Amino acid sequence: MAGRVHLWIAYFVLAGIAGLAGVIAAIWMPPERAAAVAAAAAAITALPVTRVSARIDTTTRQRELILASLYAVDAAGRLPRVRDLNDPIALGVHAAQPVVRDGVTDRVAPFIRRDQEADIHAAVTSGGFVLIVGESTAGKTRLAYEAMRAVRPDHVFACPTPSGLSTLLPAVQREKRCIVWLDDLERYLGAQGLTATLLAQLLGDTSRDVLVLSTIRTQEYHQFVSPPIEVPPEERALRERTARELLQSARTVRIDRRWSAAERERAAEYVADPRLARAVHDERFGIAETLACGPTMLMSWQNAWAPGGHPRAAAILAAAVDCRRLGMHTPVSSAVLADLHVRYLEDRGGDRLRPEPLHDALSWLCTPVHGATGSLLIGSADGCQAFDYLLDVADLPPIPAGLPIDLASRLDPVHAHDVGLAASRLGRWEEAHQVHRAVAAERERLLGPDHPDTLASHYELGITLSRTGLAADALREFSLVADGRERALGADDAETLGARQEMAYVLGQLGRHVEAHQVYVAVLAARERTVGPDHADTLRCRHNLAFNLSRLGRLEDSYRMAHEVASARARVLGATHPDTLVTRYEVAYTLGQLGRWTEALQTYREVAAARERALGPDHPDTLAARYEVGISLGRLGCSTEALELYRSLVDDRTRVHGADHPETLRARHGLGVNLGRLARWEEALAEARDVCAIRERVLGADHPDTLVSRREVAVGLGWLGRWADALEVYRTVAEARERVLGGDHPDALASRDDEAHCLEQLDR
Repeated sequence: MAGRVHLWIAYFVLAGIAGLAGVIAAIWMPPERAAAVAAAAAAITALPVTRVSARIDTTTRQRELILASLYAVDAAGRLPRVRDLNDPIALGVHAAQPVVRDGVTDRVAPFIRRDQEADIHAAVTSGGFVLIVGESTAGKTRLAYEAMRAVRPDHVFACPTPSGLSTLLPAVQREKRCIVWLDDLERYLGAQGLTATLLAQLLGDTSRDVLVLSTIRTQEYHQFVSPPIEVPPEERALRERTARELLQSARTVRIDRRWSAAERERAAEYVADPRLARAVHDERFGIAETLACGPTMLMSWQNAWAPGGHPRAAAILAAAVDCRRLGMHTPVSSAVLADLHVRYLEDRGGDRLRPEPLHDALSWLCTPVHGATGSLLIGSADGCQAFDYLLDVADLPPIPAGLPIDLASRLDPVHAHDVGLAASRLGRWEEAHQVHRAVAAERERLLGPDHPDTLASHYELGITLSRTGLAADALREFSLVADGRERALGADDAETLGARQEMAYVLGQLGRHVEAHQVYVAVLAARERTVGPDHADTLRCRHNLAFNLSRLGRLEDSYRMAHEVASARARVLGATHPDTLVTRYEVAYTLGQLGRWTEALQTYREVAAARERALGPDHPDTLAARYEVGISLGRLGCSTEALELYRSLVDDRTRVHGADHPETLRARHGLGVNLGRLARWEEALAEARDVCAIRERVLGADHPDTLVSRREVAVGLGWLGRWADALEVYRTVAEARERVLGGDHPDALASRDDEAHCLEQLDR
């Protein structure tokens, strides 16, 4: 405000000087000389006046942009001080059930010290990028709010909208002490959101004291930082690289939804507050969870399905929850939810539920639930969002088939792209493929073929093609992206090299390992030259090169390089970092290829144990390591132990992912293989046929996993002496592999070898 006043003063002073000079000249000089002096004075002051006027216009425009990009400014439009923030609800803290005291309604329960308070205070004191991770209603936002008020009360406070980060930058850079508040950080990630470059610009150098204080739900955090190993490192690391490396750079504090005994004891000191008294008494839930009325809201949703209740509202809410699960972190219009909810309603009984009118359903959803202060559906000028507590509910049903495609078709390309990414993370590769293909075509029409957003969509399309077994098509997409990025960004740009690295990966999928090796070597040289040997991208490329060396049969070289990369990642990132464990996983694989199965088994067990401690027993990475433990046991002749492991793994995979998930089917395949090793061939054949049928339905008849299962059917038929039947199946597999992969692919050649062996058994 002072700066704007000074600019206006300068403007009027300069204009006044020109006018005063003209008046004096008119009084004391002849008319012709007075005119000349006035003109000269005007000319002298014209340039400064113009510049000051331009600065006034620029400052006014910046102020308008900042106001449009912020949730919280004071009455004069200025960024407030932290000490002046008296409404935590306005910053994202869940309201508690209201209590009236002395005629004043109180919607904020007393703050209870958390066990992590010292950690968050230290982080806020240090500044930089701080991230609090926890489930919905764990108390993340309240802890952050109280910490900054206690530690940094005199800092300027900036709370940008997701689309206003870059607009906010000039305002933050002018402040010596500032806190940038990014609650629900997942909303700020993406191509047009927070990047490492923008974060560095916000934080600035040591001459300024800036803190970027953020929160994120645990599920969202793990999706970015530790994506499941079933998505190969070559694909997942590059696709989520920006968000993943950004989150890894934060100083992270984790907070639990379930409160500790010490925290409950501290809460019990506030028994005079009826809300805290009830929350402490109910030990089934966390204190903050109960205060936010999360369980009450969940029960209201579940009860709403009753016939004659609010079944249409329940269906709309189910659609809204799934929109958020599909990457929609911004509100969805009520018109879209009205269209999407129909399938949910029909699946639960349709008209038999006696659904209420649409208007009544939306009104009920946006009205505070009885006994709670919040509503199930949070309305805004831009649309509606489901209450975030409902996203973390255990045992949510699978997202309906086709919903990602249906939702994406109703969105702009930016949000449709996010839906495609979410479908990929969920393993819904065919749906992700259709979404990205449509977005790529639309972006190419609107933006042109070489626009970065168009190329990003083609890149994601390539990812989905490679995961659906269409490696040749994927190679074309990645080649297109690499060429386009090279023209726009240069051959050594990180994005160009990322596309080249994907080309190498799909060349490996096509069995063209020599060409893949050449591309990996070239990319690695560029990585080492541009970012150094210990950069994450360089180590990732060396990891991929080690993987490809094993496919070339250079097992000792592969083992040596993987071992070096694992050591480097442990040194740079830490021994239990997900990337370090991924490379140790590759070391174990190569040990197995070298026949050193005892060492492989030990390494896989160590990786599985480390992942279970860091990620939990049900995390996909942990389950993947257990699968490889079973492989090693089988190779060591411990088939009985392997069979029991796979039975347990099938149960866990089914519970976590569902019966038709590709990884559940892979575990069932391992179970069938070990049944065969125990000479239980009738059971093994039945298992192989069942898995093959599900894979064909879920993945397609020509998918590599389907063909592996079909081959296992042939193996079982052969061991049962049914060689004529086995020959027919072997030939089907061979024809499919030659059609999809080409006649020279190692898998196609292996199938021809299987066919020859079968003919031999038939004396042909």
